[in-house]
Amino acid sequence: FRFYMSLGLCGEKMILTWQQIPSPLISEIMCQGYDGVVIDTEHGCYSLETLYSCIQVIKSNQKKCLIRLTEVSKTMIRYCLDAGADGLIFSTIEDPNQCRKIIEYSCYAPRGRRGLGLIRQNMWGEKDLISDDPILIPQIETKVGVDRLSEIIDFDFDYYLIGPYDLSLSINLPGKFDNPEFMCYINKIRESIPREKLAVHIPDDVGNQVKKYDGYGLKCLGMDTIAILQYNKGNRKYA
Repeated sequence: FRFYMSLGLCGEKMILTWQQIPSPLISEIMCQGYDGVVIDTEHGCYSLETLYSCIQVIKSNQKKCLIRLTEVSKTMIRYCLDAGADGLIFSTIEDPNQCRKIIEYSCYAPRGRRGLGLIRQNMWGEKDLISDDPILIPQIETKVGVDRLSEIIDFDFDYYLIGPYDLSLSINLPGKFDNPEFMCYINKIRESIPREKLAVHIPDDVGNQVKKYDGYGLKCLGMDTIAILQYNKGNRKYA
């Protein structure tokens, strides 16, 4: 499955894959040949125990693990970071109050107010209790988010992930990525954020779409479910 995410962190370019199917076995398979995995809990049906197991598998394979969350939830942030996730992607960020909560819940003092405990991340006290701040990525995917972007970028997150499908939906142009009005919003984001801190997820039609995002620091390309569907469709011609 040649669908991946190229992610430049601290100047290092890494290749991660995007997981939507809730299974530790999928996590283990997707670790092979990649630098890590993004677990998508927004559109994947993960139980808490399955999510914890997927994080364990990825980290046990010494790979990077990022989690996409549906909302800024103190409980879910704690759960994922305590389990050992390296970073978090937050869906539909639209205002500074959400940004403040992301920092507060995700980072230890003095930057934030994350609670400290004996957890899997520090191997229940066997490693350093305090780790570096996690990779934090707000997802800009609505008209409101773009309109308030100047307030959001004041928080200096690691990357800013563009959500093209939801962004196009919010302006009543679902999936019409070549529409001038849609590109106007994309250009507003590009003009506000340095290209190396921009990010995008392209789940399908990667070959045609990726050319539009040259120079982005983080590129999310494809995912496991799309790869399987395309593989099955490709085999139908032999039936």
